[in-house]
Amino acid sequence: MMISQHSRKIAISFMIVLGLSLAMITYDLSRMRIMQSKLDVITKEHNVKTSLMTTFQHGIYERQISLRHILLMEDPFDRDLGKTEFNSYAVNIVEARSDFLRLPLNEKEKILITEISTAMVVAYKAQLDLIDASIYEGKVKFSRNEIDHAFKTQAVVLDMVKQMIMLQQQATKKSVMDAEQSYQEAKTSIYVLGGSSLIFGLLVAFLIIRLTESQAGDVNDAMAELEKSRNELENRVNKRTEQLAQARDVALASNKSKDNFLATMSHELRTPLNIIIGYSEMLEEQAIDENVKSFIPDLKKIQTSAHHQLKLVSSILDISKIEEGRLEIYPVDFDIEKLVSEIEEAARPLIAKNDNVFEVKCIPGIGMMYSDNMRIHQILLNLLSNAAKFTHEGIISLNVTKDNDGDLITFEVQDSGVGISESYMNELFEKFTQADSSTTRKYGGSGLGLSISKQLSKQLNGDITVTSEKHKGSKFTLTLPVIYIE
Repeated sequence: MMISQHSRKIAISFMIVLGLSLAMITYDLSRMRIMQSKLDVITKEHNVKTSLMTTFQHGIYERQISLRHILLMEDPFDRDLGKTEFNSYAVNIVEARSDFLRLPLNEKEKILITEISTAMVVAYKAQLDLIDASIYEGKVKFSRNEIDHAFKTQAVVLDMVKQMIMLQQQATKKSVMDAEQSYQEAKTSIYVLGGSSLIFGLLVAFLIIRLTESQAGDVNDAMAELEKSRNELENRVNKRTEQLAQARDVALASNKSKDNFLATMSHELRTPLNIIIGYSEMLEEQAIDENVKSFIPDLKKIQTSAHHQLKLVSSILDISKIEEGRLEIYPVDFDIEKLVSEIEEAARPLIAKNDNVFEVKCIPGIGMMYSDNMRIHQILLNLLSNAAKFTHEGIISLNVTKDNDGDLITFEVQDSGVGISESYMNELFEKFTQADSSTTRKYGGSGLGLSISKQLSKQLNGDITVTSEKHKGSKFTLTLPVIYIE
């Protein structure tokens, strides 16, 4: 009887300790859930702030490019029209700033957004002075100091915006690190409590067995129940631990994707390239005016290289937009003959470069089409440029026809160039792909043109097919619906 009462006291003590352990573990799990909720709120807030600053940055870049175009214009009416476009970018900038100010801000963010606003006023005045001088004073040329001042004041604003974006990235990173630390502390606490409960339970079971062998059956049942509780607890802990690990990985991946997005879309490549093109064109005009003809070939080379790099950056951005499903189609009604005429005019210099003959065949009065004419222009110019690159002293043709029902239109680009081997046909439309390394060395190119053209044709509910024979030429066929349906 005394042994039984003693065992009962030990068992009651054990249950009290186990209950306390379970309560503490439940508290730790609750703390994990609260921590995850706070992390989600903080990450979302910083993502919104970063997105608004990116919009702010994009508007500044566009206005900077618009200023460069205005300064290169000769007609004051064109400059006045350019000024309207220049001022239109202020809408997105002001909206982004207003939305940012409505968010909760810390002291650093308040100080930095105030500095950005002040610097923006200075930059806008400097740029507007140049535009007004070119419109109302008829000023055509500006000194380097005037131009440098306008762009340097804008650069100050961009640096501050980048600081704000970096501040958000650092804040997000800190939040993730704090969450990781709290997660590790909670995990350690749960493991310690669970392990302590298990050890204590085993110790109590051992004491009870030693004190009363007559209660072995009851003790075994209690141990079985204890083992079941431990397994359930461990499963709960493991499940929650896995959920927290997944949430952490998602947060880190989201942060990394956001950084990649900012790096890709920041226009830090296109802006300096446009500036290089603008300055080289201005230097070329100056060289012509001052009769320094020896500089002109080198300036032409600079412009050609910059345009090539700009086209490559634009192609990569197009690929990114297509893969992320962000490419927008803008269908309009347009005359097919007029589009073919524009493409012929744009492609003829490229085709003539290698002493090729260009033949264009389009049925007179072929009619209208409802689709994105700019994207169709881009596809056909890519195909014609590709044909011109691989054809020397040959014939390149563009043949435009409709099917019998008038529902489909076909653009055939045929050349008498080097052709494509059968083994390469399956990889032809892959990104960054050319027939072999010798093709890249001999003809150049990034291998993006055909890939972009293929994906754009799919976006327009059409397709591109190809037939070719090595050393006998190739024929690319673009088939599109006459009426684009989204």
